Amino acid sequence: MVIKSYAKVNLDLKVSRLYPKKGLHKINSVFQIVEDLWDEITIKENNLNKDIILCNLKELELNNSVYKVMDILRINNVIDKHYTISINKNIPMGGGLGGGSSNAVAVTKHFTNNKKVYKKIAEVVGTDCYFFFSSFKTARVKAFGNKVKKVNTQRNITKKDLIFTGINCSTKKVYNEFDRLKCYKLKKYKNQLTPAVYSIYPQLKKYDKIGHLSGSGSTFIKKI
Repeated sequence: MVIKSYAKVNLDLKVSRLYPKKGLHKINSVFQIVEDLWDEITIKENNLNKDIILCNLKELELNNSVYKVMDILRINNVIDKHYTISINKNIPMGGGLGGGSSNAVAVTKHFTNNKKVYKKIAEVVGTDCYFFFSSFKTARVKAFGNKVKKVNTQRNITKKDLIFTGINCSTKKVYNEFDRLKCYKLKKYKNQLTPAVYSIYPQLKKYDKIGHLSGSGSTFIKKI
């Protein structure tokens, strides 16, 4: 069985200053699933006494959030066997489309529907997971990603509405630059991470007049 692991976009994104004790920023954003863009995942039990991840992007075979998922599932007695997980990536890496979190959630849901386990996964893998666990098409996401409320929107984003720039943006670097530039004071941007992204990746500025960034970049949503 092939599992579809969908991309998301941020239709808007407001970000607070860093909360040092948590090491996180609060957000206020409308997330939406892109229903015609997904990674393909297959999961098969193996007898190798370890989990194996195979991916069409070889750099993700060793550094992959799915390993963390498998460890958490095993610690919480959800699984007691080992698996070979094959991931065919179609969602661009570093594109602000939540591919890594989506993969982690898709694998978790394959094994369990335990909400306590979902929370542990989100705390370790990343706050985008809360939205993917919700299974909502579109939602307003607040606080540290953990407040998710279904909403309706007149716009339904598909691949034709996106500009894929081919740049792999580092979420960690973007948020560090956001803090350095104090971008939380800048209210005019549809996506408050924008000045931080442009500071690190100035080659993306040329798309500014025709779209706005999703997440920490580098994908743009075309303006209408």
